[in-house]
Amino acid sequence: MAFCYKCGTPIAQNANFCAKCGARVPTQENPQNIQPAQPAAQQFTPPSAQPAAPAPLPFDFSRIPVRHVCPNGHVTDSNGIQTVCPSCGAPLQSGGIIQIYRMGSFAGMAVGMGIYIDDVPCGHLGNKQSIRISVPYGAHKVHMTHTTTRACNDPIFNITPEYPYVWCKAHFAAAGFRIAIEPASPDSMPAK
Repeated sequence: MAFCYKCGTPIAQNANFCAKCGARVPTQENPQNIQPAQPAAQQFTPPSAQPAAPAPLPFDFSRIPVRHVCPNGHVTDSNGIQTVCPSCGAPLQSGGIIQIYRMGSFAGMAVGMGIYIDDVPCGHLGNKQSIRISVPYGAHKVHMTHTTTRACNDPIFNITPEYPYVWCKAHFAAAGFRIAIEPASPDSMPAK
C-alpha cells in the first residue's frame, strides 16, 4: 500500500490526490522528487493546558463506508472522512452524515435504488445495504429511485452541529409503486 509523502495517510490504489491533505500522488508519468514526510517534533504540553479529548463518534466508520460526492461529481467510498476528492483534488464539504438503510424487499424489487441528495446523484444502494453519505450542514432533500418507479416521499433532513447525524430507512410502499424514506434511530440500523 502507498502512503502520502506529505502526511503519511494510506492512499487508495488509483487515487491521484491524498484524501486527507490533498497532495498530488506521484506517478510514472508525473514523477516528483519528494522526500517522505518527517514526523514533527513533539512538544510537551502541561496537563492543565491539554485540550479535552473529542467526543467519541456514535458509530464505527470502519464498519460501513462513508460516501463522498465532490463538486465535480466524483463519488468515492472510504472508511472515514475525507477532506479532498482522491480523483481530482477538489475540496470536499464536511459537516454531518446521512445514513440510509435499504430495507429488504421481495424478490422482484431486490435490485439497486439510486440515491440523490439535493438532486445530486450519489450512487446506488443494494437490497439490505446501508451507506453513510457525508454532507455539509444545512437542509438536505433525500430522494431514491428504482427501475420501476421514480416516486418517492422526498424527506428533508436538517444537519446541524448539534445534530450532525441522521439515520433513515428506505422501503417500497404501495406495492412497489412508491419509495418511502422514514427517519430511524441508530439502534434500529443494521450492524453492518
